[in-house]
Amino acid sequence: MVVFSLAFYGVFAFMREQVCTTVCPYGRLQGVLLDRKSVVIAYDHERGEQRAKFRKGEDRGAVGKGDCIDCKACVHVCPTGIDIRNGTQLECVNCTACIDACDHMMEGVGLPKGLIRYASESEIADKQPFHFTTRMKAYSAVLVVLVAVMVTLVVTRSEVEATVLRTPGMLFQEQEDGRISNLYNFKVVNKTNHDIPIEFRLMDMPGEVKLIGRDVELERAKLAEGELFIVLDR
Repeated sequence: MVVFSLAFYGVFAFMREQVCTTVCPYGRLQGVLLDRKSVVIAYDHERGEQRAKFRKGEDRGAVGKGDCIDCKACVHVCPTGIDIRNGTQLECVNCTACIDACDHMMEGVGLPKGLIRYASESEIADKQPFHFTTRMKAYSAVLVVLVAVMVTLVVTRSEVEATVLRTPGMLFQEQEDGRISNLYNFKVVNKTNHDIPIEFRLMDMPGEVKLIGRDVELERAKLAEGELFIVLDR
């Protein structure tokens, strides 16, 4: 717990956005999965260029200026410090702060919103409407399979997980009646939302199990530990 606390404190206090740009594999994974038809946070360069400062009453279209007023609000609000106008970059964490900032500025100067929005490169450059591509279908199929596997594993998992190991450094002991015993440590995990009484038994060999201490009553979503003797006939 102490190690995790120190690690997370270091991340949030010192590294911060450096985690997104250097450590986190999300951006690199997206770079492999994306293509021109993938919907991302994008700057509409067809509408925004050429960039120029805003002048009240000016017909920007007539003088060859785009809708981008070069206020750099999108850059200032970006937690990783990138300029979304330069295109999709691996540092982008899809927080949409640039969209909100740009829409606010567009509203203030009386220009249409959506200069930065969710769109694909094909939609912006080629004016192609969004459609479900073969790649998207393949990714969706893989996602459905993964979700199905995860749900199956959760539904079919055992309610109790037990680990029994011989106590380190202990040798077997011969009892007065000639039987052999040895000491074991056990850990039992309750994965359910109700208490479970636990009983240890030998299934395929003659002998018995002797718990050290009281019987185990495993509380819901808890771990129980203890020691026991396994006594076997010769």
